[in-house]
This record gives sequence, C-alpha cells and structure tokens, in this order.
Amino acid sequence: MSNGNPSTNGNYWLRLQGRHFSRRRVLAGAGVAAAGAAGLALAGCGDDDDNKGNGASSSGATGGNVPTKLSDLKKMTLNDMRTTFTGARFKNLDGYKAGPQAGGTLRYWFVSLPDWDPTGANGGLMASYMFAHNQLLQIKVNDSLKNPNFMEFEPGLATAMPEQPDNLTYIFKLQQGVKFQNLPPVNGRELTAQDIVYASEAYRKAPAQGPTYEQVDKIEATDKYTVKFTTSRPAAYFLSALGTPFHWIFSREQKESADGLAKKPIGTGAFMLDSVQDNGGYKVVKNPTYFRKDPVTGKQLPYLDAIETTYITDPAQTLAAYRAKQLDHYYPDSRERWEQVMETDPDSVTQVTTPPPSFQPYIVMRLDTPPLNDVRVRQALSLMIDRDSIIKNIHQGMAGYGYGQDWTFFGREWPWESNELGKWNKFDPKAAKDLLSAAGVKDLNLDFFMQAFAGANFDVWSAAAGMLNAQGVKTNIDAPQDVATIVSTFYGGKFKGLAGTGLLGPGMDPDTFTYKALHSKSLTNYTFAKDPKLDELGVKQRETFDINERKKIVQEFMDYDLDQATRIWLVTPYKINVRRPNFFNLIDTEAAWNPLGWGSVGLDMAYRRTT
Repeated sequence: MSNGNPSTNGNYWLRLQGRHFSRRRVLAGAGVAAAGAAGLALAGCGDDDDNKGNGASSSGATGGNVPTKLSDLKKMTLNDMRTTFTGARFKNLDGYKAGPQAGGTLRYWFVSLPDWDPTGANGGLMASYMFAHNQLLQIKVNDSLKNPNFMEFEPGLATAMPEQPDNLTYIFKLQQGVKFQNLPPVNGRELTAQDIVYASEAYRKAPAQGPTYEQVDKIEATDKYTVKFTTSRPAAYFLSALGTPFHWIFSREQKESADGLAKKPIGTGAFMLDSVQDNGGYKVVKNPTYFRKDPVTGKQLPYLDAIETTYITDPAQTLAAYRAKQLDHYYPDSRERWEQVMETDPDSVTQVTTPPPSFQPYIVMRLDTPPLNDVRVRQALSLMIDRDSIIKNIHQGMAGYGYGQDWTFFGREWPWESNELGKWNKFDPKAAKDLLSAAGVKDLNLDFFMQAFAGANFDVWSAAAGMLNAQGVKTNIDAPQDVATIVSTFYGGKFKGLAGTGLLGPGMDPDTFTYKALHSKSLTNYTFAKDPKLDELGVKQRETFDINERKKIVQEFMDYDLDQATRIWLVTPYKINVRRPNFFNLIDTEAAWNPLGWGSVGLDMAYRRTT
C-alpha cells in the first residue's frame, strides 16, 4: 500500500458499443491461408486508429494538406493514416474556429434499447446512450482536445473533481439548480445530494456497476449539495471506474413508480427521448431546462434540436445511406468501405482512432483444466499464431499487436509493439513443437467456443484456429448464433478448452486488466486463474495511489502475465470515424467513440454549421 497523495490520474476510459460487421472475403497470405475452410469469413470490425481533420473544403470545414485523390489514400500506411487523420487537428477546422451554431438534427446509425434500466442485466450497454442523464464525473469529448488518444475526464453534476482528504474519502460538491427533465413522475424538480446517494446505493447491487462500489463502505449526503464516499480500503481505481458512462443519476420517484426505469430514460441530461422503434432507431429532442454550458464557449447546451438514429442491418445499405446524405456520421467497417466513401464523398472528415485496450479479439483458456494448466502448452499455442499475417490480411494493415492493458497509462500514445509483449507473442512453430514435446503432449485436441459467428473478431479467431490446425492442434469450433447461448456459455463458465472473446471491460483503469481480469476471487476472472503472484500484484496495484509506484506494479504484473501466457493475445484493430464536414464535436477518443459509443456523453456539445 502506498502512502503517496491520492491521484486523480485514473481517467482511462473504454468501451465499444454498436459496431456492426460486414463483408465476406477469403483470408489470404501464408499464415492465414493455413486456416483452410476457416479462411472464408466475415471481415469488418473497426480497422482504425487515430485522428486528424481531413477532407476538402466544404461548409466552412477544411482539413488542409490531406490527400483527396483515392489513389493517394490507397497508398497510405497505418502510420500515415493515424498521423494524417488525427482528431488533434479538428480544432483547426474553419468551421470549428468559427464557433458553434444552434439548431439542426444529427442523424446516424444506431439501434434503440429494449430496456432502459441502468441497474438491470443490460446496464453495461447504457454507456452508449447517455443523452438523457448525467453523472458526477464524465469523459471529456469535444474537438478542442489536445490529444484525443489519451482519455480525460471532467466534472459533470459535480462542480469540480472531488476533495480527497485521505486515501479513503471522496467529497463531491454538486452544481446547484440542476433540474430533472420536466416529465412525470419527476416533473422538473431540483436534483440534490440525496439523488446521488439513492442511485449509487442502487448501483452497489447492480451487475454492471457493482464492481465500482466493491470497496465503498458508506455513501452520505452531508448537506443538500454535498456527497461523501468512504471506502473500506484504498481504491486507486475508484474515480476512473465512477466515470465509466453507465453510472447515470436517476430519481427515486421514477425507479419506484409502476413503470420503473425500463420504459423511458428520464434524467437531467441534454436530450429527452421522443420516440422509439422496436429493434430500430430512436429520436431524442432538446431538453429546454438543461443546466450545462459549453466549457469552451460558455454558450448554453445542447446545440442540436434533435438526434435521429436509423438501424440498418446490412452494412452495404448503411454505406449507401451515408452516400445518399441520409446519415451525417458513419463508421466504415473496413478500410475498403472507407475508400468507397472517399471516392463519392471526398469532403467527408475522417478520423483514424486508436483502439481501446478493452475491446480486442483474443483467446481465453481454461487454466484450471489439463493440459492448459501447463504453462508450456499455453506458450506453445501462442507461438503458433502468426499475428503479422492477421494484421495484413484481415485488417488490411490497420491493426496493432494485442494485449489487455492500457498503454496510455504508461504515457504512450499507440498500442504495444511486438517486442514489448514477451517472448511468446511471436510466430515460431518449431519452438512451439519443442514446448509441447517437453510437456509430453501429443495429438492435442481442443474445443474452441466463439462469442460471435460473423464479423472481424470471428475472422481473427477463425484464422487463429486455422493456424493451430496447421501446426497439428485440432480445434473443434462452436460459434452459436443466439445471444442467450453465447452469454450463458462464456460468462457462465461452461466453455471447455478455448474461448474467443473480445471484451475485457467494461472499464478503463489498469485495475480492469489486472485484478478484475485475473484475481482468483474476481467475478470477471473468466480464465479461472489461481496464481498467488497475480493475486498479490492485482491487489497491490489497486491500493497504490502514487502513480509512479503503481506503474511499476502494473508493469511487473504485465511481464509476469505475458510470461505465463494466461491468454492468447492476437491483434487490436483500429477504427475509422467519418462525418459530414459541417458537423463538429463528434470526435472519438481512445475508448469513448462518439456518437454511438462511450463518447455519447459529449452529444450535448455536437453542432451543425449551415454557413
């Protein structure tokens, strides 16, 4: 345990929601070709990374020094794209420098929720729908960010970051005069500290938010506008976890009403739900009593009059809708689709975004079951995967090397390089066979459960399975299509052998990738790891407030974890964000993708310029 001063540097955010996948292709290349029948799959997850303003001049927006010829775009490497199309340049666009205009409607692809209760089983999905609510802390999302590849947060309902008189206490002062939306049963009354206490106590028992409050001992309203959280043990992760955008503040009146929270979101947020289509899109309209002002301009928020989403199941039709000017924002699901956009809409503003460490295709192994409880077997399996081939042939070069830890915690902007990920995170079939021989393992036959039956993650897992098969390890693939089976098999711990998954979170803090991922008593330890050293380091890092000491502990955890090959890491895909040149403050940050991800918290800042 550290005796250092409490740190508020835990603002590392993550989560992806709402991506849809696309087209079929044959996985080419020497490594991927070994996948055989598994080579024909759907490729289409986020292939993108960083951000820069781009596009020809239009409606007052210009990127400057950005190639507009498709032939030039096709020649760009990943490094070219993440420096050319970086969101750090958005603040220099003419339309942004001219300032925001009020009015208009933003249209994009997204699907509505069947249940809006953030305390329910689907609470983790709520982070992408935070238009009607606010939190004590929130992710900072706007085009003026100095570097969007690093996560930042700011006060929401609080007036400032909390006072921390010691390592166990967090005192939040609330903004006064904040009102709930003027809808029954709350009817526009003022928000007070008691609302924070009530919602937080409900979250302590909720499946998605409960881990945030794991070490919270007491939540008190010390006066009408002051809330105090007291933890039983030091919790260096608490502020970063509290800022994850599914800690909406709701009212007692609504939760305890006959309809409860499920049917309609009613909070203090910038927009009010107007209409919903079952398994379709939704529409929200401006909240006329919203309390928040633009921290950049000081103007009243929100700027937009309305937001309309449309749910389209076919990615090709989504592309067609953007080209037909029916959508103002679009996430191309591959570099190829992005090039198709730029061929017909060259004035579109592109951002290439760094992937979040919490969402990447990787392989979980049952560490409590032979032969995977033998570290040599796990190391051998990792050595059989040709990650360079996956990056080249599935993600068209737009992916990095995978590992579940936030690189920005260590002050670096981009994902890990292969030489930073230990000696087992490379392709070496001969060394793999030597390890299996030393372990006395022959004719290895493993069940391989996959959490998706299509899409880019499925492509990656299928390619990995093909590579294992090519080295003599038989894999028996099971990729069910119904969500209930997927959820119960993986999260219920019913899978055997290997499991392909993509989500390490939700969470942004290093605690997500250490204690929560691998501690023997963690509810999210899906590998069933029981390693005393991982347990010791996992607890130690979460109780250490001194940022430099914590970095050392996390690095030690990372090195040991990689050496033990507790999981098979694959790749981290980058993502492309495309928007009309007259729309602003729809920027992606490392883990908060806007508008249809965790960056939805920033929709009150979004605006459209007409001149």
